[in-house]
Amino acid sequence: MKLPTSASPRSVLLYGVLLLIVGGTGWLAQRLTPPAEPIEPKPKGTVDYYAVNLLRTIADEAGKTKNILYAERLTHYDNDDHSELEKPVLTMFSGDGPPWVVHGEQGTVSSRGSEVFLKGPVLVLRDADRNGRTVRAEASNVKILPDEEYGETDDFVQIVSPPDELSGVGMQAHFGKAFKVTVLSSVRRRHDVVRAPDARPRRKVRPQQAGKRK
Repeated sequence: MKLPTSASPRSVLLYGVLLLIVGGTGWLAQRLTPPAEPIEPKPKGTVDYYAVNLLRTIADEAGKTKNILYAERLTHYDNDDHSELEKPVLTMFSGDGPPWVVHGEQGTVSSRGSEVFLKGPVLVLRDADRNGRTVRAEASNVKILPDEEYGETDDFVQIVSPPDELSGVGMQAHFGKAFKVTVLSSVRRRHDVVRAPDARPRRKVRPQQAGKRK
């Protein structure tokens, strides 16, 4: 704070009091502000069991298989009753159509198994349905709700179902008999036109007969 060139003793005293108040306020704020506590990673908890080559089958009320979960290794933690998976493969069945098979590198299953989160690259496959359409989707970090036949991601996704190809960022997909997918942004779509074979009958060209020699 700069004092005026012609300051009276009273002004000098007033400025001195103001400087004392400002300095005291900063010191008091430092004393009252608690020190920042270091952020520690949340512990996973204690491992209470694990399984190798896990194969879990879930059936509906009629006893028909709804989904099958396979993992090379499952590790269960007791803090929040969740499980971590290595090389998981989730197979979802819907009606009489071909199943949806989801491959992941790593995953997490919630306590009741109602939510599966696949970390890293994810591959979704479905064989040809009654219309001959196959589906291949590549994405990453996908959350799947098996009971609702639903999956979503905020990352880039590419879906190929010949003759169509769809890509973009963010996906909401409803698996099942009727596959419904919504790409949220940066959407690109390509449709390959397949020409139908010419149905008109072609005239047969008879070979010319060689002339007789005399």
